[in-house]
Amino acid sequence: MIESTGNSGSPHDEDLDHSFFGEGHPVGLPTFEPEVEAHLRNRRKINSPGELLKLQELVHFKASHGRWSIGKDLIGLIRRGTAGERDESYLDKLRRETGRGKSESSTYGLATFDGHPVVLYAMNWDFFAGSLGVVSGETFQAAADLAISKKLPFVSVYVSSGVRQQENFAGLTQMTRMVEAIRHYKDKVELPQIAVLLGNVWGGVSASAVPNADLILATSGTDYGFAGPNVIEAFEGNAVPSGSQSAEANLLDRNIDVVLPDVKELVTYVGSVLSSTTRPDRQHQLTAETVPAIRNVSAPDARRTFDFGPVGIQGPSFEIAKDARLVRPSPSRTASADPADALVERYQDLMTDANRVDLEFIARYAFTDATAVYNFVQESDYRRYPAIVGAFAKIGAQPFVIVGTQPSYQRIGDTVVKRPSNPAPEDFAFMERMLDIGERLELPALFVTDTLGAKPTLESERRGQSRAIARSILKGIDYSEPVITVVAGALGSGGGLATTPMADHVIMLEKAMAFVAEPRSAASILYKTATPSHEQVKITVSTMRSTAADQLDLGLIDEVVPEDANPFVTVEHLHQAILASYVELAALSEKKRRARRHERIRNLRAFEIVQE
Repeated sequence: MIESTGNSGSPHDEDLDHSFFGEGHPVGLPTFEPEVEAHLRNRRKINSPGELLKLQELVHFKASHGRWSIGKDLIGLIRRGTAGERDESYLDKLRRETGRGKSESSTYGLATFDGHPVVLYAMNWDFFAGSLGVVSGETFQAAADLAISKKLPFVSVYVSSGVRQQENFAGLTQMTRMVEAIRHYKDKVELPQIAVLLGNVWGGVSASAVPNADLILATSGTDYGFAGPNVIEAFEGNAVPSGSQSAEANLLDRNIDVVLPDVKELVTYVGSVLSSTTRPDRQHQLTAETVPAIRNVSAPDARRTFDFGPVGIQGPSFEIAKDARLVRPSPSRTASADPADALVERYQDLMTDANRVDLEFIARYAFTDATAVYNFVQESDYRRYPAIVGAFAKIGAQPFVIVGTQPSYQRIGDTVVKRPSNPAPEDFAFMERMLDIGERLELPALFVTDTLGAKPTLESERRGQSRAIARSILKGIDYSEPVITVVAGALGSGGGLATTPMADHVIMLEKAMAFVAEPRSAASILYKTATPSHEQVKITVSTMRSTAADQLDLGLIDEVVPEDANPFVTVEHLHQAILASYVELAALSEKKRRARRHERIRNLRAFEIVQE
């Protein structure tokens, strides 16, 4: 273990502090290292039929007796043979495949993921390259119906080359049929519908069933997209770069939620999701007397540790690898005697101090049965998280959905520096999807915020950043279950407010701060200069009333949770506040809770208003 022995090279050096002012990414944020780029290009090869057999063995799959096949070709598409070849009808091709011992491209039945019974639907590349046709649609419908009748989670495994050409529009309409089957399942069963990508998934399935799942998982080696590389190359006239439609690339673009290394890890992960989202008694409620055990390892002088493991796509896991190289943040500095300077330093600490708690730390140590719904990119000296992450976790037997902004971390010498999060439209879209499943499963929601604001780039603007923020604000305040909000660090601008619903109960950690614009940006606006002086920034910070205590005094938040130099103690305080808040909110009916929420938001004023 490497430990810091002092402040030399620490994130509190003056030259480093100023690089973090501004709402965008910090100056000098590294791009992916060559090793990571190579990881995205040189992935393992996947044999999807073999992987499917392995998966079915691991989950003790028992196929249903329902089997269908095409009895009559109503379309009549003919493939004309070339010289020396005979013409081929659809039924001719079906007979040839059947003669090779291949059956239709999908099956369904019962399975068990780490002790959790589910209905499993699976497509197989071995038959017509997993193409989607009416038999696949019929099988999918039957699988959804079985999951509804038995009130079980519904896991669907996909490999597909697209819609089957020989079935024309009839095959295409199976996209609608699968979407309706998922909608009907979600309407009837309050359990997860999980999509698993286990090889190439192109065309119709990628644009129907997959995006409508609650969670989208994939194993490494999978490629995913609507148009395959040959189609894209034919349209654009340029070759598609290697790995650009890989599961890993789709993960970075937030089209896939989690990538697992193999089917064994997949089975364990799905079991973890089911454990974290379900409870034995749907009517169970926590009480004020509940004293659940939480995963905490507090010690009097404990500080956070960070492991920098193998380069590449890592996770999802809250566990630290046994052979990981652990690094501690540098000790916190002593606050300046001048209150204005102390506030500037506090703001800088929010941006750089890696010993502060974040969403991952809260999910890991303030809850039990926590399951991360994200991967991270590990570079040799940089641990890069998605800007918004999610998790499922429990207090006692009560599951929660957790969502919010997550900082990344960089190793500099013998210490670790925190790097702020800046969400883009796809990150807010991920948050909406997490809330969709949380609401359907009737889970209370915990929001965690620590960001200077949304990602301020032209690309984000073109993709609808404003709309994404507005939708996220609405989603948070319209959520049907109890909403608890925690400001763990900085709450900056509208992008920060998007993950901070001012709904049922808003908590700020003692040293957290809230800004309409972070101090340097605010000073540049007030003083009409792109380069405000340190004194102008200091005056702005000291007079804009941004501390947690200020927000409580102004009536904008409900509670301030004390912070300790030991982050494990801080998270214990936070756990108690979350539990107490949930117990109070759960005692209210949804109607009363919504009325209370409505009045609370109507009264977010702070300023005295005089009617003339």
